Amino acid sequence: MKKILILMIACLAYCQVRAQEYSQVQQLISREFPFLKGKIQFRKIAIKDKGDAFRLYQHGSSLLIEANTVSAAAYAVNYYLKNYGHMSLSHYGDNIKSIAKLPAVPDAVSVNTPFQIRYALNYCTYNYTYSFYNWKDWERELDWMALNGVNTMLAPIGTEKVWQKMLTNLGYTDKEVRAYIPGPGFNAWWLMGNMEGWGGSVSDGMINKWVLLQQKILKRMKELGIQPVLQAFTGLVPDNLAVKYPKAKIIRQGKWAGGFQRPAFLAPSDSLFIKMARQYYSEMKALYGNDIHYFGGDLFHEGGKATGIDVPVAAGDIQKIMQQYYPNSTWVLQGWQDNPRKELLAGLKKENVLILDLKGEEFNEWESRNAFEGTPYVWASVNDWGGKITMIGDLKRLVSEPHRAYASAQGKWMKGIGIIPESITANPVAFDLALQTAWSEPGTDMENVIKKYISYRYGAYNKDVDEGWRLLLNSLYGVTDSKGAEAIFCARPSENVTNTSTWGSDSIQYDAQKPVRALMLFRKAATRFQNSATYKIDMVDLARQVMSNQGRIVYANCMKAYKAKDVKTYQKWRDLFLQMIRLQNELLNTEPNFMLGPWLEQAKAYGITPEDKKLCEWNARVQITYWGPDYNPNTDLHEYANKEWGGMLDSFYLPRWEMFFQELNNRLKGQSATTVDYFTFEKNWAWQQNSYPTKGTGSYLTEVDRVIKLISQ
Repeated sequence: MKKILILMIACLAYCQVRAQEYSQVQQLISREFPFLKGKIQFRKIAIKDKGDAFRLYQHGSSLLIEANTVSAAAYAVNYYLKNYGHMSLSHYGDNIKSIAKLPAVPDAVSVNTPFQIRYALNYCTYNYTYSFYNWKDWERELDWMALNGVNTMLAPIGTEKVWQKMLTNLGYTDKEVRAYIPGPGFNAWWLMGNMEGWGGSVSDGMINKWVLLQQKILKRMKELGIQPVLQAFTGLVPDNLAVKYPKAKIIRQGKWAGGFQRPAFLAPSDSLFIKMARQYYSEMKALYGNDIHYFGGDLFHEGGKATGIDVPVAAGDIQKIMQQYYPNSTWVLQGWQDNPRKELLAGLKKENVLILDLKGEEFNEWESRNAFEGTPYVWASVNDWGGKITMIGDLKRLVSEPHRAYASAQGKWMKGIGIIPESITANPVAFDLALQTAWSEPGTDMENVIKKYISYRYGAYNKDVDEGWRLLLNSLYGVTDSKGAEAIFCARPSENVTNTSTWGSDSIQYDAQKPVRALMLFRKAATRFQNSATYKIDMVDLARQVMSNQGRIVYANCMKAYKAKDVKTYQKWRDLFLQMIRLQNELLNTEPNFMLGPWLEQAKAYGITPEDKKLCEWNARVQITYWGPDYNPNTDLHEYANKEWGGMLDSFYLPRWEMFFQELNNRLKGQSATTVDYFTFEKNWAWQQNSYPTKGTGSYLTEVDRVIKLISQ
């Protein structure tokens, strides 16, 4: 009897220890779903040959989740809430309701993923979304990542401190160091080797803030089973390093988009490279620890020069010193444009390389390059450019193409699925389905996917909403060209506007009447979902997109009349165009997710000193307007991150169009007209410090009805 008792105690203690391995998932539940606290039990199990996996069981009045990893356990919670509770979290609102009794799981459920890696984030996400995130924001973000099964994530915050210490040791003055480090709205392009210093200079307080934030982020990521990808030393150095070290082999990299000076490239064969790499990784270890398995960093990103460089040897040397400081680490490279070059990959140990095939929603680089010449890779999608809020995506491709890639001859090199958005807020359905695909079976029925999505997005299924979503699936959410139809309201005015940003689409590439019909169906079902925050957000977004699309037609008619000198017709279309901008502003001011105020207030709150706060706000304003640099009025980056937001429309876009039409009015009257200096207006707006509302006002249904009435004329 004594032996049995000892055995029972030992078994109980063993189970308790194994359950405690998922204590961080229980803490996640307490943060995001406090009503579930104590109602879900976890058990760690070994499931062989199936990758990450979990099982769901009804266990009396509780739910039992068996899982073989922390990531699988966290995803299982989300899977349960979506499929049985009809609830969900997103960057565009939550559909969560407190419940006293758990929804039943009638039969045991087993789910697994063959994909070792579920990757998240683009360098650009760290500015178009995360520029001014504090720890509270990051807690929520990391919970969202874990709940969606992400187990590998880019995490480059705090690299600034590493460079500050290293450059100081190399003889740089404090002023010179700050001239190299960018402002909080532009870190991404510095890390990618596109620019240096723009948006600065930042204070010591800001640099130290990033260090503390990164340390918290890394700790939480590891607790949630998410491997961080930190920044590697790839030989990118300040352009002026050649002045201080004239004998070093340093290749200047020229200019990047808009005219920005790129960092130079220090040849890995040079002794200075070895010295800097050692300092870099030593500082990285001191600040962020030894337990890092992935490093990102690209050579010749969107340009650059390799003149005089033996690229295979240089790449091999970069990898070797990375391995020296972090043995068996993996170099993560972006599959973007011509990168990574074939000759670069030829110099690497491919078992320590991971390529992110960035634009899988549109191209098949993994196929055309034969899995990047036989290199481990992740199939990934971008689906957002510059944080623009255009409704766009190819949802059918997102859920089918990864499985096709995995089943192909190149599938043996495919290690996972990822989302690499430039911003992660708009089009939540795209990111939801992309990450869900890692855990789904091939041949998923899209009709069933959308039905389920409606249920957990809004809390209940509805036939009219389903019909509306099918129209969206076959129009704006069925477009392979991921650039989307940008809002012409946000364009810098001219007589011949085609695309709002330099690389934006110049046309609507779907039947624009289908979103109109979808809006009517959403409006029809609005009473059923009157208490749903997510339904409100999606209907406002859809009404915005419909109005935006209509704006292109009105603009074209207006310019046609102007060029024909048909004054009366021109005035009619001009007035309607301006009316549409004002109405769009009022519509979007009903919902904080589509308002300028929250972005600017977040920026101001991020700064530590009054000077920091002013700099942060300026970064926030510049990024979403002319972008930079401020000496080039024709920068091809202007409007790249345009925001069709309430507050933005009436304070920035509307005044530009009013100036434009005044110029045309004068010309039609035969008066001399001065060409409008939009660039000066844009720079002046960026330096303003006035506040905008952060809470929605008015009735969104009233504004949607006004939109429907206007487009029906």
